[in-house]
Amino acid sequence: MMDNNKPQLIDLWHTSFNDSEEFVELFFDHVYKKENALCIEKNGKIVSALQMLPYTMTYHGTEIDVNYIYGACTLPSERGQGLMRQLIQKAFEVMKNRRVALTVIIPAAPWLFDYYRDLGYTEVFDYSEETYIRSYETAKEQNVLVVPSKALSTKSLYNFFNKKQRERTCYVLHDYDNFVTILRDLQISGGQMLAALNIQNKPIGMIFFYPTGNHIHVKELMYDNNHTKNLLLQEATTLSKTEKAVYRTPSTGRGTSPLGMARVLDRDRLIHHWVSTHENSSPNIGKLKEMDTQSLTRLLLGYQNREAYMSLMLD
Repeated sequence: MMDNNKPQLIDLWHTSFNDSEEFVELFFDHVYKKENALCIEKNGKIVSALQMLPYTMTYHGTEIDVNYIYGACTLPSERGQGLMRQLIQKAFEVMKNRRVALTVIIPAAPWLFDYYRDLGYTEVFDYSEETYIRSYETAKEQNVLVVPSKALSTKSLYNFFNKKQRERTCYVLHDYDNFVTILRDLQISGGQMLAALNIQNKPIGMIFFYPTGNHIHVKELMYDNNHTKNLLLQEATTLSKTEKAVYRTPSTGRGTSPLGMARVLDRDRLIHHWVSTHENSSPNIGKLKEMDTQSLTRLLLGYQNREAYMSLMLD
Protein backbone atom coordinates (compact mmCIF):
# COMPACT_ATOMS: atom_id res chain seq x y z
CA MET A 1 0.00 0.00 0.00
CA MET A 2 1.23 3.48 -0.89
CA ASP A 3 2.53 5.53 2.04
CA ASN A 4 1.72 9.12 1.13
CA ASN A 5 3.05 10.44 4.45
CA LYS A 6 6.57 9.07 4.12
CA PRO A 7 8.01 11.79 1.81
CA GLN A 8 6.61 14.51 4.07
CA LEU A 9 7.96 12.80 7.17
CA ILE A 10 11.40 12.64 5.57
CA ASP A 11 11.23 16.36 4.72
CA LEU A 12 10.16 17.20 8.28
CA TRP A 13 13.02 15.06 9.62
CA HIS A 14 15.57 16.93 7.49
CA THR A 15 14.16 20.24 8.71
CA SER A 16 14.24 19.21 12.37
CA PHE A 17 17.40 17.17 12.77
CA ASN A 18 21.04 17.31 11.73
CA ASP A 19 21.23 13.68 10.64
CA SER A 20 23.17 12.65 7.56
CA GLU A 21 21.40 11.57 4.40
CA GLU A 22 22.82 8.06 4.96
CA PHE A 23 21.22 7.82 8.41
CA VAL A 24 17.86 9.16 7.22
CA GLU A 25 17.83 6.57 4.43
CA LEU A 26 18.76 3.84 6.92
CA PHE A 27 15.96 4.80 9.27
CA PHE A 28 13.20 5.16 6.69
CA ASP A 29 14.27 2.09 4.69
CA HIS A 30 14.83 -0.32 7.58
CA VAL A 31 13.17 0.98 10.77
CA TYR A 32 10.21 3.18 9.86
CA LYS A 33 6.77 1.62 9.56
CA LYS A 34 3.65 3.56 8.64
CA GLU A 35 1.58 2.10 11.48
CA ASN A 36 4.12 3.27 14.08
CA ALA A 37 4.11 6.92 13.02
CA LEU A 38 1.75 9.55 14.41
CA CYS A 39 1.43 12.98 12.88
CA ILE A 40 -0.59 16.18 12.85
CA GLU A 41 -1.50 17.81 9.56
CA LYS A 42 -2.52 21.37 8.73
CA ASN A 43 -3.95 22.08 5.28
CA GLY A 44 -2.70 18.73 4.04
CA LYS A 45 0.84 19.28 5.32
CA ILE A 46 2.45 17.30 8.16
CA VAL A 47 3.63 19.79 10.77
CA SER A 48 4.37 17.51 13.73
CA ALA A 49 5.28 13.82 14.02
CA LEU A 50 6.75 11.09 16.18
CA GLN A 51 7.61 7.41 15.89
CA MET A 52 6.56 4.63 18.31
CA LEU A 53 9.28 2.04 17.81
CA PRO A 54 8.41 -1.42 19.21
CA TYR A 55 10.90 -3.21 21.45
CA THR A 56 10.86 -6.01 24.01
CA MET A 57 12.31 -5.59 27.49
CA THR A 58 13.49 -8.15 30.00
CA TYR A 59 11.55 -7.63 33.20
CA HIS A 60 12.35 -9.73 36.27
CA GLY A 61 12.25 -13.09 34.52
CA THR A 62 9.62 -12.23 31.91
CA GLU A 63 9.46 -10.01 28.83
CA ILE A 64 7.23 -7.02 28.22
CA ASP A 65 6.34 -4.94 25.16
CA VAL A 66 7.90 -1.50 25.12
CA ASN A 67 7.52 1.41 22.70
CA TYR A 68 10.38 3.85 22.26
CA ILE A 69 9.24 7.36 21.34
CA TYR A 70 11.67 8.58 18.71
CA GLY A 71 12.03 11.31 16.13
CA ALA A 72 9.57 13.64 17.88
CA CYS A 73 9.60 16.89 15.90
CA THR A 74 7.51 19.88 14.91
CA LEU A 75 7.95 22.31 12.02
CA PRO A 76 9.75 25.42 13.40
CA SER A 77 6.89 27.73 12.35
CA GLU A 78 4.38 25.57 14.29
CA ARG A 79 6.25 25.19 17.56
CA GLY A 80 4.94 26.53 20.86
CA GLN A 81 1.32 25.49 20.17
CA GLY A 82 1.27 22.25 22.16
CA LEU A 83 1.22 20.01 19.08
CA MET A 84 3.83 17.59 20.41
CA ARG A 85 2.01 17.33 23.71
CA GLN A 86 -1.13 16.37 21.78
CA LEU A 87 0.80 13.76 19.80
CA ILE A 88 2.35 12.16 22.87
CA GLN A 89 -1.02 11.98 24.63
CA LYS A 90 -2.42 10.32 21.49
CA ALA A 91 0.54 7.94 21.50
CA PHE A 92 -0.33 6.89 25.06
CA GLU A 93 -3.83 5.94 23.88
CA VAL A 94 -2.55 4.01 20.87
CA MET A 95 0.05 2.14 22.92
CA LYS A 96 -2.47 1.21 25.62
CA ASN A 97 -4.82 -0.16 22.94
CA ARG A 98 -1.91 -2.24 21.64
CA ARG A 99 -1.30 -3.54 25.18
CA VAL A 100 2.15 -2.00 25.37
CA ALA A 101 3.33 -2.21 28.98
CA LEU A 102 5.84 0.64 29.04
CA THR A 103 6.92 3.61 26.98
CA VAL A 104 10.50 4.88 27.01
CA ILE A 105 12.26 7.93 25.64
CA ILE A 106 15.74 9.47 25.54
CA PRO A 107 15.49 13.27 25.80
CA ALA A 108 17.64 14.92 23.13
CA ALA A 109 18.64 17.81 25.41
CA PRO A 110 18.80 18.37 29.20
CA TRP A 111 15.84 20.79 29.25
CA LEU A 112 13.61 18.12 27.70
CA PHE A 113 13.74 16.04 30.89
CA ASP A 114 11.43 18.64 32.46
CA TYR A 115 9.19 18.62 29.38
CA TYR A 116 8.71 14.85 29.41
CA ARG A 117 8.38 14.79 33.18
CA ASP A 118 5.29 16.98 32.78
CA LEU A 119 3.86 14.24 30.54
CA GLY A 120 4.28 11.55 33.18
CA TYR A 121 7.71 10.22 32.26
CA THR A 122 10.40 9.86 34.91
CA GLU A 123 14.11 9.06 34.95
CA VAL A 124 14.77 5.33 35.28
CA PHE A 125 17.64 4.55 32.89
CA ASP A 126 20.93 5.76 34.33
CA TYR A 127 24.48 4.82 33.42
CA SER A 128 27.95 5.04 34.88
CA GLU A 129 31.00 6.09 32.91
CA GLU A 130 34.42 4.48 33.10
CA THR A 131 37.76 5.49 31.57
CA TYR A 132 40.37 3.12 30.19
CA ILE A 133 43.97 4.17 29.55
CA ARG A 134 45.99 1.81 27.40
CA SER A 135 49.24 0.68 28.96
CA TYR A 136 52.47 0.59 26.96
CA GLU A 137 53.03 -2.88 28.38
CA THR A 138 50.19 -4.60 26.56
CA ALA A 139 49.69 -8.30 27.00
CA LYS A 140 48.33 -10.59 24.32
CA GLU A 141 46.29 -13.67 25.09
CA GLN A 142 47.30 -16.51 22.80
CA ASN A 143 43.88 -18.18 23.00
CA VAL A 144 41.86 -15.03 22.24
CA LEU A 145 41.73 -13.26 18.87
CA VAL A 146 40.14 -9.82 18.34
CA VAL A 147 38.74 -9.30 14.83
CA PRO A 148 36.48 -6.78 13.02
CA SER A 149 32.81 -7.71 12.81
CA LYS A 150 32.96 -8.22 9.04
CA ALA A 151 35.23 -11.23 9.63
CA LEU A 152 32.32 -13.15 11.17
CA SER A 153 28.75 -13.97 10.23
CA THR A 154 26.23 -11.52 11.61
CA LYS A 155 24.20 -14.45 12.94
CA SER A 156 27.04 -15.73 15.12
CA LEU A 157 27.71 -12.22 16.41
CA TYR A 158 24.06 -11.74 17.23
CA ASN A 159 23.82 -15.05 19.07
CA PHE A 160 26.49 -13.91 21.52
CA PHE A 161 25.04 -10.40 21.73
CA ASN A 162 21.57 -11.79 22.42
CA LYS A 163 22.89 -14.07 25.17
CA LYS A 164 24.61 -11.18 26.94
CA GLN A 165 21.73 -8.72 26.66
CA ARG A 166 19.32 -11.24 28.15
CA GLU A 167 21.50 -11.56 31.25
CA ARG A 168 20.36 -8.08 32.29
CA THR A 169 17.37 -7.79 34.63
CA CYS A 170 15.55 -4.85 33.03
CA TYR A 171 17.04 -4.21 29.61
CA VAL A 172 15.52 -3.00 26.35
CA LEU A 173 16.30 -5.84 23.93
CA HIS A 174 17.48 -5.57 20.34
CA ASP A 175 16.25 -8.21 17.90
CA TYR A 176 18.31 -9.42 14.94
CA ASP A 177 17.04 -6.81 12.47
CA ASN A 178 17.71 -4.06 14.99
CA PHE A 179 21.21 -5.47 15.56
CA VAL A 180 21.92 -5.20 11.83
CA THR A 181 20.67 -1.60 11.90
CA ILE A 182 22.95 -0.85 14.87
CA LEU A 183 25.97 -2.08 12.91
CA ARG A 184 25.00 -0.02 9.86
CA ASP A 185 24.43 3.08 11.99
CA LEU A 186 27.80 2.60 13.68
CA GLN A 187 29.50 2.39 10.29
CA ILE A 188 27.73 5.55 9.09
CA SER A 189 28.97 7.34 12.22
CA GLY A 190 32.57 6.37 11.46
CA GLY A 191 32.65 3.70 14.14
CA GLN A 192 32.96 -0.06 14.17
CA MET A 193 32.52 -3.20 16.20
CA LEU A 194 35.26 -5.64 17.17
CA ALA A 195 34.67 -9.16 18.43
CA ALA A 196 36.85 -11.34 20.65
CA LEU A 197 37.01 -15.02 19.69
CA ASN A 198 38.09 -18.03 21.71
CA ILE A 199 40.16 -20.91 20.40
CA GLN A 200 37.02 -22.45 18.83
CA ASN A 201 36.37 -19.16 16.96
CA LYS A 202 33.27 -18.48 19.06
CA PRO A 203 32.57 -14.88 20.16
CA ILE A 204 33.30 -14.23 23.84
CA GLY A 205 33.17 -10.44 23.73
CA MET A 206 32.37 -7.41 21.58
CA ILE A 207 32.94 -3.67 21.64
CA PHE A 208 30.95 -0.99 19.74
CA PHE A 209 32.90 2.28 19.45
CA TYR A 210 33.74 5.34 17.41
CA PRO A 211 36.57 7.91 17.60
CA THR A 212 35.79 11.30 19.12
CA GLY A 213 38.44 13.93 19.75
CA ASN A 214 41.50 12.42 21.45
CA HIS A 215 39.77 9.22 22.59
CA ILE A 216 37.20 6.63 21.58
CA HIS A 217 33.64 6.56 22.84
CA VAL A 218 32.38 3.06 23.56
CA LYS A 219 28.63 2.66 23.09
CA GLU A 220 28.52 -0.91 24.40
CA LEU A 221 30.98 -3.44 25.78
CA MET A 222 29.98 -7.07 26.35
CA TYR A 223 32.35 -9.81 27.51
CA ASP A 224 32.59 -13.12 29.32
CA ASN A 225 35.46 -12.08 31.61
CA ASN A 226 37.56 -9.04 32.52
CA HIS A 227 40.58 -10.23 30.56
CA THR A 228 38.50 -10.24 27.37
CA LYS A 229 37.14 -6.80 28.28
CA ASN A 230 40.67 -5.38 28.57
CA LEU A 231 41.76 -6.99 25.32
CA LEU A 232 38.83 -5.40 23.48
CA LEU A 233 39.60 -1.96 24.92
CA GLN A 234 43.28 -2.44 24.10
CA GLU A 235 42.61 -3.39 20.48
CA ALA A 236 40.02 -0.65 19.94
CA THR A 237 42.33 2.10 21.21
CA THR A 238 45.31 0.69 19.30
CA LEU A 239 43.30 0.55 16.08
CA SER A 240 42.10 4.13 16.63
CA LYS A 241 45.65 5.34 17.44
CA THR A 242 44.65 6.69 20.83
CA GLU A 243 45.36 5.63 24.39
CA LYS A 244 42.04 6.49 26.00
CA ALA A 245 38.55 4.98 25.88
CA VAL A 246 35.45 6.28 27.67
CA TYR A 247 32.70 3.72 28.01
CA ARG A 248 29.24 3.52 29.54
CA THR A 249 28.17 0.70 31.81
CA PRO A 250 25.08 -0.17 33.80
CA SER A 251 25.16 1.81 37.04
CA THR A 252 28.01 0.85 39.35
CA GLY A 253 26.69 2.96 42.21
CA ARG A 254 29.63 5.37 42.08
CA GLY A 255 27.86 8.28 40.49
CA THR A 256 25.43 7.97 37.65
CA SER A 257 24.07 10.12 34.85
CA PRO A 258 20.51 10.07 33.48
CA LEU A 259 20.02 8.67 29.99
CA GLY A 260 16.40 7.72 29.46
CA MET A 261 12.94 8.04 30.94
CA ALA A 262 9.95 5.72 31.14
CA ARG A 263 6.22 5.78 31.85
CA VAL A 264 4.19 2.75 32.88
CA LEU A 265 1.13 2.16 30.68
CA ASP A 266 -0.14 -1.29 31.72
CA ARG A 267 -0.19 -0.66 35.46
CA ASP A 268 -2.06 -3.81 36.51
CA ARG A 269 0.13 -6.22 34.55
CA LEU A 270 3.40 -4.79 35.82
CA ILE A 271 2.16 -4.44 39.39
CA HIS A 272 1.08 -8.09 39.55
CA HIS A 273 4.33 -9.34 38.06
CA TRP A 274 6.41 -7.15 40.38
CA VAL A 275 4.54 -8.44 43.42
CA SER A 276 4.99 -12.06 42.25
CA THR A 277 8.77 -11.57 42.00
CA HIS A 278 9.17 -9.45 45.16
CA GLU A 279 7.22 -11.52 47.66
CA ASN A 280 8.89 -10.10 50.77
CA SER A 281 8.73 -6.49 49.66
CA SER A 282 6.32 -3.72 50.45
CA PRO A 283 4.13 -1.90 49.55
CA ASN A 284 1.27 -4.30 48.81
CA ILE A 285 -0.89 -4.36 45.68
CA GLY A 286 -3.41 -1.92 47.14
CA LYS A 287 -0.73 0.67 47.88
CA LEU A 288 0.88 0.16 44.49
CA LYS A 289 -2.39 0.80 42.68
CA GLU A 290 -2.78 4.09 44.56
CA MET A 291 0.66 5.36 43.52
CA ASP A 292 1.06 8.17 41.02
CA THR A 293 2.45 7.09 37.66
CA GLN A 294 5.97 8.43 38.14
CA SER A 295 6.49 6.94 41.61
CA LEU A 296 5.10 3.63 40.40
CA THR A 297 7.37 3.62 37.34
CA ARG A 298 10.46 4.23 39.47
CA LEU A 299 9.49 1.48 41.90
CA LEU A 300 8.57 -1.14 39.30
CA LEU A 301 11.80 -0.56 37.36
CA GLY A 302 13.96 -0.66 40.47
CA TYR A 303 15.27 2.88 40.13
CA GLN A 304 16.57 2.95 43.70
CA ASN A 305 18.98 0.14 42.80
CA ARG A 306 19.42 1.33 39.18
CA GLU A 307 18.16 -1.98 37.79
CA ALA A 308 16.94 -0.67 34.41
CA TYR A 309 19.37 -0.06 31.57
CA MET A 310 19.31 0.53 27.84
CA SER A 311 22.03 1.02 25.26
CA LEU A 312 22.61 1.14 21.52
CA MET A 313 19.28 2.89 21.02
CA LEU A 314 18.84 5.17 18.04
CA ASP A 315 19.39 8.59 19.58
